[in-house]
Amino acid sequence: MSPSSKHGSPVLYRVGQPITALRNFKLGEPGREDGHREEFLQRLVHERPDVIPMEEIEPAFRPLIAVCTELVTQAGSIDNVWITPQGGLIIGECKLIRNPQSRREVVAQVFDYARAVTGWHYEDLERAVRKARKEPSFSLWGLVKDHTDLDEQRFVDAVTRRLRSGRFMLLVISDGIHEGVEALAGYLQLHAGVHAGLALLDLSLWEGIDGGILVVPRIPLRTVLIERGIVVTEGTNTRIDPPSTAGSAGSDTPRHVTASEPEFYAQLEQYQPGQTEKLRAFLASLKPLGIEPEFARSLFLRWQGTNDITLSAGTIEPTGSIWLLKAVSDARLAGNEPAALNYLEAVARLAGGSVKRYDTGSIDVRGADGRSLRISALTDHAAEWKDAIGNFIKEIS
Repeated sequence: MSPSSKHGSPVLYRVGQPITALRNFKLGEPGREDGHREEFLQRLVHERPDVIPMEEIEPAFRPLIAVCTELVTQAGSIDNVWITPQGGLIIGECKLIRNPQSRREVVAQVFDYARAVTGWHYEDLERAVRKARKEPSFSLWGLVKDHTDLDEQRFVDAVTRRLRSGRFMLLVISDGIHEGVEALAGYLQLHAGVHAGLALLDLSLWEGIDGGILVVPRIPLRTVLIERGIVVTEGTNTRIDPPSTAGSAGSDTPRHVTASEPEFYAQLEQYQPGQTEKLRAFLASLKPLGIEPEFARSLFLRWQGTNDITLSAGTIEPTGSIWLLKAVSDARLAGNEPAALNYLEAVARLAGGSVKRYDTGSIDVRGADGRSLRISALTDHAAEWKDAIGNFIKEIS
């Protein structure tokens, strides 16, 4: 089914001019001699990585900073490589996909690339990038230093950890990924040793605008997190362990995990070493309260009640900062602001901090030093924090 038959055809409207109908086309289709094939997609997403809707795919992997094209590995040349200011690595494969067999082949290829760079050191990656860019003096740090709040050593450590563990975001990019690709999920589990997220991106192409091309991104497959084999590095030893399939809090039902979750924890460990396992245990303890963690660029603790009542128990940044502003605004909407004030005061007592009222009317908790509340001030009082959240929910409900 063509995009036009299912979704309708885009048109271009310009004031005072006839409406122009646009025509969908495929790269390399018969009769086209413009040379547009995979190279067009590769160049497009390298020069304009913002055409990739990472906010919808995996918010933790943004913004994308283009590193290079044609990165040489033992498995072949990777089409596109991007990096994030926090050291996240994204591998892209651009292909014209016309049938199920080619879909399977390109997915296998992108995982071969991921395996080929798993275990690399930072210097290995930088050396390969220099060759791909043909810039002997190029440095990854020079590319990102104006976009990150990490210092150089922490950035190098962040990239190194992702390389050693095989933790990447993988993108398959085409101009014709058809419906039904969700069936790839079972096939993906064959790829042990790579702890990666995979998303498929369709760049629908339309012509008819003064010789130009309209590019419309679409996501036929949102992220699938590959959990079959997890690379665990302990000192100088590396092993591959099977993933845990148990749900949180002893549930037998696996909890859906997106690639943003491990990326969030990776960033948290950079800023607040030792807090990751404490936070995991705390989140598991919240399940009986009906709170499910929602991972995006930040971690949201939300409770969904009856009558469309939603409460925020906090927003945790990957830097370790905690914000409780939304707890108050949600309680106001529920008609019980005092419940939120009680919750904030309880949290402030646990952290040795104070409740701060702003001129804008918003209210939050500050840490003992007068700055933003930090997760380390609360994870040592996890049981009391959980009780405070439980009391907050009871007062509202």
